[in-house]
Amino acid sequence: MSLVVFEKVSLGFGKKTIVSDLDLRIGDGDRLGLIGANGSGKTTLLKLIQGLYRPEAGRVLLDGADVKQLSRRELARWIGYVPQDLFLFAGSVRDNIAKADPEATDEQIVAAARLAGLHDHIIDMPDGYATQIGEAGQRLSGGMRQRLAIARALVHRPELLLLDEPADGLDPLGRRQLREILRGIADEGVGIVVSSHILRELDGFCDTVALIQKGKLQVFGAVDEVIDRYEVARRVHEVSITAGLQKALDILRAHEGLIEEVLPLNREETIDPQTTDRGKVRVRIHGAEDRAAALLDILDESFTHAGVPGVGRIEQVGQGARLTSPAMH
Repeated sequence: MSLVVFEKVSLGFGKKTIVSDLDLRIGDGDRLGLIGANGSGKTTLLKLIQGLYRPEAGRVLLDGADVKQLSRRELARWIGYVPQDLFLFAGSVRDNIAKADPEATDEQIVAAARLAGLHDHIIDMPDGYATQIGEAGQRLSGGMRQRLAIARALVHRPELLLLDEPADGLDPLGRRQLREILRGIADEGVGIVVSSHILRELDGFCDTVALIQKGKLQVFGAVDEVIDRYEVARRVHEVSITAGLQKALDILRAHEGLIEEVLPLNREETIDPQTTDRGKVRVRIHGAEDRAAALLDILDESFTHAGVPGVGRIEQVGQGARLTSPAMH
């Protein structure tokens, strides 16, 4: 049975088309990954499911009902949502979890915290569920803030959990822990839709992957099948950036590069993909064989206009290429 159905859905803002004639089915209990570069339409799809956006053409159905005909309260019973930009407020752990359902009982709050892998951490806090987390949850680690947001989304036991780029900013251990938490949630019968621009983050967790480009569904299937059908397996490129990593990531994403992994330049370094200024980027690039060279030219031109030395040369690495930047700033 299909829990969510997109039927020929189109949506635009002004003259810009965001989603175009899209058909997609999400089954009851599915674990679906939405993959695509920044601006490809992934977040828009999540908002369409929630009824926050209304399609200009086509329909979005939730359990057979047009989302446009459902109230916010009805939609909230079906759907839990974890946005990319987490919203936490100064108050207790309990109050933050209960934000999605102020009438939630203590039993419901504890159950949600357990599902989110948070309960054991909470009981180790000085005041347990009454512990004050500070403005925007500043007294918690990034991983704890995310788990708190997941617990909030689960407090009313939705049928479907939506997560927008949940692995952004997490280190490898944090990403593994997130996958384990999501598997546990899925085992409880909750359907999960995860958006990401990094294909590797979804491998081993999602049943299926929908590859979205410019608001259109390009490929739908298992992770390995998507890689094979989209012909990107042989076009994995490693981009070495000695400075200006965040700018380089923005450029790659803007030109539909699927960021697979961000690694340190050497073994002695640790890396936070959100803040580190240097590193190696593994990116999947779809297109003709000369696409890597074209993307190198784009990087080179972007940094040259900023008064920075060029990106450098392309070296072959297996079936991909290494784009070396000797002096990005």
